[in-house]
Amino acid sequence: MGFWHTGYMEFHEPDSEPLGTPGPPKPPEFPCPDCALVFSSERARRAHRFDGHATKRPALVFRGRECGRTRLMVTSASSPADWTTSDVEQIKVNGRETSPGKAAKYLAGAMTGVQIVTVSNGPLKRTFEFDFCLADEDDLLLVDQALEKLISSRELSRNAIDAFIMRAGRGVTARRYREGLATYLYGVLAREGDGDPGRVDATGAPLYEQRYNSAVSLLSTFDRPAAEAICGLVALHYNQFDLAVRKTNSHRVSDVAARFRSLLTGGAFGRASLADRSHGSFDQALSDSVTEDLLDVGAAPLDGTMSPVVGQVLPSLSELRPQDQFKVRLIAAEAMLAAGDVDGAARHGEALRHSKETGAWYAGFRTRLQEVGR
Repeated sequence: MGFWHTGYMEFHEPDSEPLGTPGPPKPPEFPCPDCALVFSSERARRAHRFDGHATKRPALVFRGRECGRTRLMVTSASSPADWTTSDVEQIKVNGRETSPGKAAKYLAGAMTGVQIVTVSNGPLKRTFEFDFCLADEDDLLLVDQALEKLISSRELSRNAIDAFIMRAGRGVTARRYREGLATYLYGVLAREGDGDPGRVDATGAPLYEQRYNSAVSLLSTFDRPAAEAICGLVALHYNQFDLAVRKTNSHRVSDVAARFRSLLTGGAFGRASLADRSHGSFDQALSDSVTEDLLDVGAAPLDGTMSPVVGQVLPSLSELRPQDQFKVRLIAAEAMLAAGDVDGAARHGEALRHSKETGAWYAGFRTRLQEVGR
């Protein structure tokens, strides 16, 4: 962080078959998951599902989107009108048969817990799970107060996070909000060096990113300043600049992300320093130290007054993630070009030339580079 100290088909054997001789193997079977029919090939099953269930498949729609097999988390209040059905003959909620209207009213009134809805249309049946985590405002406020106490301690450690979880645990209905914040904090702790920050998962991604991703999935539906700050910081981490602009109220994060977005689209971008913008949210307190350095780089002036911040990061460029090298090189190329360092600007520009995201930027950058080099 910016200021943390991280201390079946049947067959019969022919009658002439001698005893003990194994029969032929069963041919493969491909049952339809939506009805009782069984097919002899995957292709036949796909064709059946496309043609046979195109209009008959029962559906449950929540806020205009058809529900799928993955358990859906519901963190905000809904109305009966948000829950609709299509091609449904029978509906059950938690095993009890009811009507679509009563089911919608029940789901709109649910506050906590997992609710299981089964809809059917003839032989077709589908089951959906909804995890209701609607939090009371008072409980959300308790979690925010526990987070503020953690921040004021200016220490990030496992003990500090555990203490936050215990304090925030009094806000019982805000369980998901608390879990999202704690998951992100553990991710920051891992990136800051608690344990082995270089550990990766089976895909080769750093383990701390698992924490970041899980935190965003938990926090993205909460309209709270801390949740918005974390979602914006993680979006910036992945170079999702448009999302970073939309997901945070922090002027600093949104301004830096907007600058990167303008650069990559070949549009006009601010050349003055963005460092003096007010922070306006939790982003400075919640960012990890690498992200904090990159925000300083992204906010550097591009008006010809070469910022020492850029020069400080360049020697360790190779130690950064490719996504972070991308951000640094983009700013370094523009900063050096504005300062008249044609060779340095060209070096960083060429390193970005073949990226699929930089086509519009590089076309304009090359023209400006040629004009300065004349």
